[in-house]
Amino acid sequence: MFRLRGRDWIILTAFIVAGAVGYGIYSNWMENGLRRAEADMKSNLPLRADQNTTLVDVKYDKTHSTYWYVIDKPDQFDAQETARQVQIGVCNNADNSSTMKKEGFSYEYHYKTKDGLALTDFKVTTCD
Repeated sequence: MFRLRGRDWIILTAFIVAGAVGYGIYSNWMENGLRRAEADMKSNLPLRADQNTTLVDVKYDKTHSTYWYVIDKPDQFDAQETARQVQIGVCNNADNSSTMKKEGFSYEYHYKTKDGLALTDFKVTTCD
């Protein structure tokens, strides 16, 4: 059986503490980076995506990003085609697909009319 001696315990404890501190610093850095990126993006909103679609809000988290859009002419909006095109766009970006695969990251989308009527909501979680 493996036994730790006094010095071994000190080294093991130092290693665990260093790992915990490192993770805390990384988490704080990651959260601050996300907050800055979100604030930068929000400073450019609303942002016209195309003739019928405006990005009105975003939310960045460690595990997913969420986007809210307003559609000007709902009669010209195809929810299935939009979901298909967004999936293609997300998955054609190598960084996005790698992050989803390695870290379980996802991208969430919400579309509504100017009056607030929900048109569609969907999530991109894989690129299979």
